[in-house]
Amino acid sequence: MKRAGQIVIIVLCVLFSVSAAVNVMSDNTEVERAAAAVACGEQGPNCRAQVTRLERTPFGQTFEMVTPKRTVDVVCRRAFVMVGEYACKLR
Repeated sequence: MKRAGQIVIIVLCVLFSVSAAVNVMSDNTEVERAAAAVACGEQGPNCRAQVTRLERTPFGQTFEMVTPKRTVDVVCRRAFVMVGEYACKLR
């Protein structure tokens, strides 16, 4: 029984580590588009948000974006810890 518990803990640690690495190192093009849409808000279809700062962690991404009218921070987090779809909002 003790051995099974150790194996379960090792497997959970490996899954956590792989998930964290994927969240930090994977392609974030879609997340960046969603953040740009939030940053532009009601500025219209001609709004082009530029990323001036990006922070990626296993738990989410934070963008500082400059639009023609303002500079904003946009935070994107997954639905669940390290899994699920990203949802972005202004900080």
